[in-house]
Amino acid sequence: MTEEEKKVPAAGEKGSRKRTVVIAAAIAAIVVLGGAGGGYAYAANEAYESYGSQVESAKAIDAKLVKKIEDAQSLAKATKDTDVLDKTVLDSLNASVKSGEAQKGSPKAEDVNRWMLWDVSKAKTTVADDISAATKAISSIDAAMGKVDASKTAKQVKDAKDALNKTITDAETLYKDSEGKVQDDKTRESLKAAIDTAKKTSENAKADVKALNAQRDAVSNAVKSVNDSKTAKEQADAEAKAKAEAEEAARQAAQQATQAQTQSYSNTSSRANSGTSTYSAPTQQAQTQQSAPQQ
Repeated sequence: MTEEEKKVPAAGEKGSRKRTVVIAAAIAAIVVLGGAGGGYAYAANEAYESYGSQVESAKAIDAKLVKKIEDAQSLAKATKDTDVLDKTVLDSLNASVKSGEAQKGSPKAEDVNRWMLWDVSKAKTTVADDISAATKAISSIDAAMGKVDASKTAKQVKDAKDALNKTITDAETLYKDSEGKVQDDKTRESLKAAIDTAKKTSENAKADVKALNAQRDAVSNAVKSVNDSKTAKEQADAEAKAKAEAEEAARQAAQQATQAQTQSYSNTSSRANSGTSTYSAPTQQAQTQQSAPQQ
């Protein structure tokens, strides 16, 4: 056999080599497809597990939102228009609650096919948006509730300051009118000191309800002390006047009794003197006339 004949394969050998190439390609294709399928399954499973974790987070956020809405509704129900300084804060609170109601609820993990990677990816995006919206709703309700509480506090401070200012005005009037009319003037000095301190508190923009009410109570107590001292002086003056009047009445009664007794004694003496006769000796002429004989 020549060298060229050796280089030319036999017909059976050519067919064997071709089958080998086809089989190898098929095996390679199977390996590639199998690898892709395994990678897809892994990716789908990982995405679904991440989605399930998001769903749990969404449930937790939803529970917080539900609780926050309940708290806001309770606050709105317990707060009257007259309890706040700005009534619009209640409107804002109700609006935030209504908006939050629309964000309530969370998806269920089983609603999505775990092997449908595209569906799982879309569901993850939806849940993330829901979590964000619920979080914003909670923040919005929180802010609205804070404004209501702040407005309530502002109204309470205003009411307390108004009450304190009225108490101060009344106390100043009492201080002026009570001069010389109290039993102990130290009560008026204490009242003046309480008024001055209360004015400083009223003018303090940072004064809270507790401080304002404390000053009002202090002025009110000082006012009571002055009024009590006025009453004590009035009673003492009344008692002194009654005593003086009684003494004067007794003096006049004694004087009248003395005068009556003196007058009675004088009258008795006069009557006694008018009813008594006295003896007097006859004169000589009378004796001569009696002794001379009648002719």
